[in-house]
Amino acid sequence: MMGTPPPSFREWSVPSVGHRSARSVAIPVIGFLLAGALAVGVIATAVMLLWRRQAQDEAVRQARVLTGVEAHNVVGPALSDAALVRGTPARRRLDALVRAHVIDHDVVRVKVWAANGTVVYSDDPSLIGRRFALGQDEQRAIAGASPVAVVSNLTAPENRDERRFGKLLEVYLGVRTSSGRRLLFETYQRYDAIDASSRRIMRGALPALIAGLVVLYAVQIPLAYGLATRLRRARSDRERALADALAASDQERRRIAADLHDGVVQGLAGVSYTLSAVADRAAADSHTATADVVRRAGQDLRSWVRELRTLVVTIAPPKLHDAGLAAALEDLRGSLTTRGIAVTTDIGTLPKLDPQVETLAFRVAQEAVRNVIKHADARTVAVTAELVGDRLRIEVADDGQGLTRTTNGAHGGGQGLRLLADLTRSNGGELDIESSSDGAGTTVRLNLPAHRQVAS
Repeated sequence: MMGTPPPSFREWSVPSVGHRSARSVAIPVIGFLLAGALAVGVIATAVMLLWRRQAQDEAVRQARVLTGVEAHNVVGPALSDAALVRGTPARRRLDALVRAHVIDHDVVRVKVWAANGTVVYSDDPSLIGRRFALGQDEQRAIAGASPVAVVSNLTAPENRDERRFGKLLEVYLGVRTSSGRRLLFETYQRYDAIDASSRRIMRGALPALIAGLVVLYAVQIPLAYGLATRLRRARSDRERALADALAASDQERRRIAADLHDGVVQGLAGVSYTLSAVADRAAADSHTATADVVRRAGQDLRSWVRELRTLVVTIAPPKLHDAGLAAALEDLRGSLTTRGIAVTTDIGTLPKLDPQVETLAFRVAQEAVRNVIKHADARTVAVTAELVGDRLRIEVADDGQGLTRTTNGAHGGGQGLRLLADLTRSNGGELDIESSSDGAGTTVRLNLPAHRQVAS
């Protein structure tokens, strides 16, 4: 009497494990690895820039150390007051020592300054005797401070003759002659040599950096795949649990509807007929008042029997798979009109749909109607259904008070609609709830593939 039982949601709503599952795991893994590759690239770039800066600093430090060795161990022993006088044998020995052991492809100029800014020695004789203002760094270096290395300012007058060498690094430090006179020893080194030295330092550290980043990236692959697999499995378990819950709910609905229809409804209908017979006998025996009371009781009982039959149809509509979804949606009208709610329907001619699609679509519409009855306090409800291409669209709109919002700002819609929304999404559809608490009502929209989505 209850019609053909609808198919269980469990038969179709949970995707099976196969290449579709593998594909669903591969997509997030690829996305994760691409993001990881981008992150590794950013880290590598940042580390390379940092190491380049550190390598340049190390190359400059080495230049300072080299200049210190040249000043104290090479030039220093030959640096005497006599070596600062032109034409003396000491000057010739100093000049030969500088040209043999200091001046080379990288060190292009050597200057020795007096404290007043006079060049007392240079490998370029034209600079000897010329006087320039010394900066604070040079003065502190003469006084015995640590060596200083700066990029040469080739626009300065004292550096005019070095412009032809291009970018240079100046390194200067304080020295003393054999008599204790304080002087400033300065070398000019090609900056290309500094860059070459920094590149050599980087090349020495680069293999370790690359190996570390490759290992870091490689470790992510099994971790990402394992995480994506666990998430996919958790999602499948959740969908399976949802399908089991809905299947159990359908089974329980059919059992309750059958019990009501075959038991309570039939029994109450029989009692109503009995009361009508009793009322007729009372009227025949001239017990008019009693007959009227019993007749009204029978009429009220038959009214409640109709209400129960409407409820049975709502719980498990027998027309859903026999007469189709359109007829089942029309049957939802009764549960609203008996409560004084005006209902308008615009249901086009729907073809015979897959039973699984009909079941899910009816459950969504039924849940929307149930929410209207329980919460909306609406005066009118509009139900529309149409097939657009290969998509089934159903809309249930009311003019009630609207749904409240959850703590995250989304419309609640009841646990039933939330569960159905998850099930709809897992089968390629969308379930949207548009609601306002200012009396604009609530609209539930279902967009579902009209044909069963078979997971391979």
